[in-house]
Amino acid sequence: MEQPLVTAVVLAYNAGPYLFPCLQSVAAQTWPALEAVVVNNGSTDGSGAVCGAFAAKDPRFSVLHGTNLGSTGGRAKGLAAAKGDYVFFVDGDDLLHPHFVQALVEACLSASLPAAACRVLPFSGQPPVPAIEAGPLQTLPAPAHLNALLHNKQVEYSLCNKLYHRSLFAGVPFSCPVKYNEDLYLNWLLLKNAAGLALTGLSGYFYRQHPASITHRPLEAAFLTEQQWVASFIRQDALGTALERSSEAFYYEKLLYLDSMILRQPDRRPFAALHKDLQKELRSGLRSALGAPGLSLPLKLTALVACGCAPAYALLCRALLTDRR
Repeated sequence: MEQPLVTAVVLAYNAGPYLFPCLQSVAAQTWPALEAVVVNNGSTDGSGAVCGAFAAKDPRFSVLHGTNLGSTGGRAKGLAAAKGDYVFFVDGDDLLHPHFVQALVEACLSASLPAAACRVLPFSGQPPVPAIEAGPLQTLPAPAHLNALLHNKQVEYSLCNKLYHRSLFAGVPFSCPVKYNEDLYLNWLLLKNAAGLALTGLSGYFYRQHPASITHRPLEAAFLTEQQWVASFIRQDALGTALERSSEAFYYEKLLYLDSMILRQPDRRPFAALHKDLQKELRSGLRSALGAPGLSLPLKLTALVACGCAPAYALLCRALLTDRR
């Protein structure tokens, strides 16, 4: 049986010293039928030269140079040039386990599903040592895979720890009207077309955390409002489906999370109006949220405190919660 071709779409934007190790980790994949499309997304730090030099030595690699199109636009550009039966995405400062592609392709084929995901391993400093043991294969048939996307951190929002059969992109415009949570938005649209998702226990995607990462930047109002927009879009899109109540619970959970982010800020004044709007929506949806089967008991208790005693909730957020940024 002929092995399916897999395309890596690597997004390179001012990745500095991290880009070459990233490209090396793509080149070192054990899956032989591999091509890589590297998108130099308007870099100004010499990343374009690194891409070009790497592609000159490895014929499996090609480079697309251009202006900065944002992460979604850059990935769309690479996707348009992809020839593979399957596609995956890599950010130019991250790394892959050598068996990343092989594990995900084999998971798709074994489960007869068009998408698969692995675990994400965050790191800073020295790269992690790749583990051999992948763990058992799990399958999430539709619509359980979308429910897991909304509520289970085992299915990350990220596009980068997943493998997609190219058929999933048919009829789905690879674009997003917002900058934040675009991966969740696109995964929702793409995975709606899938009969399910295969999960391998392999910690296959190594997510580098460093001061320049978007998750380490100061909080912006757009970071909050755009996440709320994506959650609202999903809630509206799920109306009349088996995931209607699950998406409503997800939306309420997102409101709690966003409000908690505001309450964790040393200076909350720039977010006062948004905090007021979130509190209003949390209170108006409280009764429905308390009866929602998709909202966990701890979150229901959190909602009661948030709506019933805002000062106590603010203290709890500051004392107990960790901002993942």
